[in-house]
Amino acid sequence: DQLDRISTISDFRSGVANVMIATSVAARGLDVKNLVLVINYEAPNHIEDYVHRVGRTGRAGRKGTAITFVSPDEERYAPSLVKALT
Repeated sequence: DQLDRISTISDFRSGVANVMIATSVAARGLDVKNLVLVINYEAPNHIEDYVHRVGRTGRAGRKGTAITFVSPDEERYAPSLVKALT
């Protein structure tokens, strides 16, 4: 629920927790300073979702890294990801 989400994000921002596993719900509206790595264990099915997910890193001119795993079942999303990267 929303209280759990607020509590989890607060712990992550304050450094109580340094790893967060989240759904796409965390892709928007989450601003955590010094976030340097996002790993997508599932390829997003819309390019906008990809941009919002990886946009959690490198905020305000900082650098960050995003890694996206693409399974054989998700290969149809690969061309969109390549397009976004180029």
